[in-house]
Parts: sequence; C-alpha cells; structure tokens
Amino acid sequence: MKNILTLLILFVSFNVTAQYSYATANKAKKFAKTITEKDLKDHLYTYASDEFQGRDTGTEGEDIAIKYLADFYQNEGIKPGNNGSYLQNIKLNIRRGNIGEVETENVIAIIEGSEKPDEYLVITSHLDHVGMRDGKIYNGADDDGSGTVAMLEIAQAFKKAADKGQGPKRSIVFLHVTGEEKGLLGSKYYSENPIYPLANTVTNLNIDMIGRIDPTRERKNRDYVYIIGSDHDSQDLHNLSEQTNAETLNMDLDYRYNDKDDPNRFYYRSDHYNFAKYGIPIIFYFTGTHADYHQPTDTPDKIEYDLLELRTQLIFYTAWNIANRDERIVVDPKPEVETFTVSEEDLNSYLGSYSAENFPLDFIFTNNDGKLNISITGQGAFDLTPVSKHKFKLEEAGVELTFNIEENTLKFKQGPYEVSLSKK
Repeated sequence: MKNILTLLILFVSFNVTAQYSYATANKAKKFAKTITEKDLKDHLYTYASDEFQGRDTGTEGEDIAIKYLADFYQNEGIKPGNNGSYLQNIKLNIRRGNIGEVETENVIAIIEGSEKPDEYLVITSHLDHVGMRDGKIYNGADDDGSGTVAMLEIAQAFKKAADKGQGPKRSIVFLHVTGEEKGLLGSKYYSENPIYPLANTVTNLNIDMIGRIDPTRERKNRDYVYIIGSDHDSQDLHNLSEQTNAETLNMDLDYRYNDKDDPNRFYYRSDHYNFAKYGIPIIFYFTGTHADYHQPTDTPDKIEYDLLELRTQLIFYTAWNIANRDERIVVDPKPEVETFTVSEEDLNSYLGSYSAENFPLDFIFTNNDGKLNISITGQGAFDLTPVSKHKFKLEEAGVELTFNIEENTLKFKQGPYEVSLSKK
C-alpha cells in the first residue's frame, strides 16, 4: 500500500509540473517565434565581419564589438546591468602569450524580475575571439559569434514579453564576457567580483559555438545540441531541461561530452565553469568543433542558420521556465570533500623551473598567496589543487603533478601520457 501511495503521489506531482511547464511554454511560444534565422544572420554578418578585426581581448576590434553589444541593449530599452552602465571595467594580466596587462570590459544588461527580482538567471557567451595573425582576420563566427547573437535575440524576446506584461518572475542577466580565449578571464573576474550575488544566482546558461554541425558526430540528424553539465549539480535543472525540450522543439539533446572526465575537457573549457566551481547549476550549450575552429575560415557564411534559430529558441524556452517557475532550481547536496593542506616548507621546496629533454614546455612554479601556481610556456598560469603529499591536480586539463623533493624531479601525467621533468 505504501509503494502504491508513493507512486500515486509521484504521478500527481509529475502531472502538476507538466501542466505548469506546458502552460508557460505556450505563453513563451509567440515570443520564441521572434527569434529568427534572418535576425541572427543579420547580427552575425556584422559581428563576425572584418570590421571587428577578430575581437581579440583588449584591442580596438574588441572595443568595436563591446560598443555593438552595449548599443543593442540601449536601443532595445534593456537596462544596463552595472549601476547604470553596460560595462564592467576590468584590468587583465594576460599571461598566455606573454601579452601582459590590458584594459577591457564585460558587457552586462538586465531584465528585472516581476516577483523575485533578487534571484538571478545569468546567461553568458564570450564576446572575444583570437584577433589577427599573420595579417589574417580570425572572424570567429561560430566561436563565439553564434552564442553572442543568440543572446541578443533571447534578450530581445524577453524584452518583448516584458513589454506585454509577461516579463520573467526572476531577473535575467545577460553577461557577455571578455577574455575567454585567454583562459576564461572575463567570467573569472565576474565570479570573483559579481555584480549580483552568487548566492542568489539560481542558474547559469552558457552558449559557446552553436552554429555548426560536428563532423565527427555519428548520428546523422541535424537538429541536435550538445548538453554539458545539466545534471552535474542539479537533477532538478536536468529534468527541467529535458521536459522543456520535450514540450517545445523536441530536439536531440546529445550528452556525448557531458562526462567531466571526457578527454576533450569541454566542461572545463568555457565560461560556465567559473559559475559551476561555486556550486551554481549550469547548462553549457555547444555543437562541437570543426576544421574551421580557431582558423580564419570560421566565417558567417558557414553557419547553419536554421539550426542556430532552433537552438536559440530552445535556450529561450529553457530560460523562460527557469525564470518563471515558483521555486528556484534545487541544488543537489554535495558530499564532503577532503582538503589537503600543504606546509610552507613543502610549498617552498616545489618552487622553481622544471624542464625535460625533448619536452616542449617549461613549467615554472611560484607561490601565489599560499597556493602553488604553475606557469606554462605560452599557455598561461593556473593555481593547483593539492590532493595528497607532494601531489597536485590541474583539474581543468586533467593533469596530475607529483613532486619528488629529494631528487628535485616532477612527474607530469595527463591521461596515459607521463614524463619526468627535472628542476633547473
């Protein structure tokens, strides 16, 4: 009798949820239809044009991109998100490529919630790309022009709803971050200097490269999107994502790259990670890399605009349901994680430069305010996580580092690859 009662309760609960979601999806439908491939294409042919010079962080080309985004929000009547400004000013010390200090900005706008204005859904994409090399412009149409213009259309659809008296219950923050190509620097800065409290940030939806078709994908249907991270911190978010899709566009939600230990490390390679590491539930929308990834051939004529429209509409529907449901997304309980403390004596013994014959990288270890920091030739600098005596991880890259302080050596392990380096 108890089991039957439980099943009945679950059945009733599911149907109430389904009816609610279906009703909200119906309300959202007319606004989702304002997201069109024509508008996406018009935006992208401008945003990924030669005029923007590849949008490299801290350059004139990125300044043009930043102005384009801020002007869009102002023209649409969407409020600035940083105390009357659309810009979050940042000084970045870009170690990757030894660029040094640059001044740049994140772009931020907000549609305030009608009932729960102090709860925030943050939607992100990165506004930068890799700029110019050898006289060639790297336009970055897919990476991440596609995610950027998707955000603009989503914001416009929500503004149209708000103008009709159907604005979101929760606030929606539209955050275009800089410096993603330099190591997720703009989103890192925001997460460490949030305009809106992370404790009140219910979810992050991150959009990075959703305009193409992955040539390595074995399934042949076109109407897909890779979903990464939806079930990592919240089964509730995952269920909402699945249900929203089933009741709206019924696309193929492909979890090919969802595993945190996937060798491609996509979970760690875009801006959602700087929210996820603070325990905020995330979904990363992605459609895969291709031969034009980080090449001057990543141009707007190669985007599948009908698919970009569908994927953008799906993200809009999902954002609508997150922003309008009665309860905020439930975060799964986390097991206690054991932390390992490194003594000052041991930390100092690791410092210095390590190299190996026929190994292309030098590793330089420094003390970053009590944390062991690794600087990798041409790649940037990262704080390491201690896991046991003399052993550290760089989780983002799937790297393990083990020191032998008696022999002044270091074992570097990434997947099956291992190499021993010696201290200079």
